[in-house]
Amino acid sequence: MAEKSFQKRIFTCIFIICFCGLMLGGITVSVQAQGIPENETCLACHDQPDWEWKLANGDILNLSVSGQVFDQSVHQNMQCIECHIGYEDFPAPHNQITATNKRQYMVSYHDTCQKCHSEQFNQVSGNVHEELYQSGNLNTPICADCHQPHSQLHMSEIDQPRESGQISWKSQMCADCHEKDFENYTDSVHGAGLLEGNDDMPECVDCHHVHQICDPGQNNFRKESVDTCAKCHTNNDIMAKYGLETNVLDTYMVFHDTTVTLTEDYDPDSLTNKPTCYDCHGIHEVGNITPPPIEANISALTLYPEVEVKKAGPPVQNVGVTGVVVGLILGIVGTLTIKALIIEKREEINSEGTKS
Repeated sequence: MAEKSFQKRIFTCIFIICFCGLMLGGITVSVQAQGIPENETCLACHDQPDWEWKLANGDILNLSVSGQVFDQSVHQNMQCIECHIGYEDFPAPHNQITATNKRQYMVSYHDTCQKCHSEQFNQVSGNVHEELYQSGNLNTPICADCHQPHSQLHMSEIDQPRESGQISWKSQMCADCHEKDFENYTDSVHGAGLLEGNDDMPECVDCHHVHQICDPGQNNFRKESVDTCAKCHTNNDIMAKYGLETNVLDTYMVFHDTTVTLTEDYDPDSLTNKPTCYDCHGIHEVGNITPPPIEANISALTLYPEVEVKKAGPPVQNVGVTGVVVGLILGIVGTLTIKALIIEKREEINSEGTKS
């Protein structure tokens, strides 16, 4: 009896497996019957070199896709038509391309990536590039400008720690658009140091991030830049290697940051003209000494155009405590002075009232 029950279960399993196989086979036949092209069908034409399409303005659109390269990409298991919506029919209706130039065609796929990469797309949605795109600037980078969809490898394969003396591929990507800034960076103490094998030095993405890139012209970036610099310049382990003091943030906060903070509390949306780190030290062209253009900028920012920029002397010790003490003294003296003036004014008013 037990043997018959066992045989029955075996036959049931075999039936289910065969039924599922037939169903899947039917689906495959159904898809093929509908004429929906598989990747092999698309690559029969596209997997040839120098296949081009001429757009209305004369731009040449490269239609060649290497099947071998695509099969090694992170998208190897995806079907072409998952991204190229509207090309399900065969032969593909290429005459439906409405873009008049190459860039228009490129940005027509702007929203395609978010179907799978919603987290990254949400990060990008608030950055400076996306804001420029939404304002009508089609030359600002979109996903496919940094991640070539037909050859993109899995991030785990390429997102490795940078090799000593080399700038990471992420920051190299920035150089494609920001050529002048990148040139200034490689000539700076940060860039030159990194290329010489000093891995303590920051690169583009360390300060600007990857997807969540803020507009450097906005007030928030200006104020947060102090914290960005402080991440390294208050690190004892890093600064000790170069004989640099780590109390630079304290000395800054005693005076300049106080006025920045007051402005932020009073009017957080205002663009403060109080100096932050890069006003004196430069942005991408940071050097061991104040570069002449930055020195000129400091003079321009002050009320005294002929001001002489000198190298700072020895750091003030216990500057935080000193600042608090000085602040308390000034506060007490100021309070007592105001109180004395109020009392004097009241006595004067009372005296005049008595006479009248």
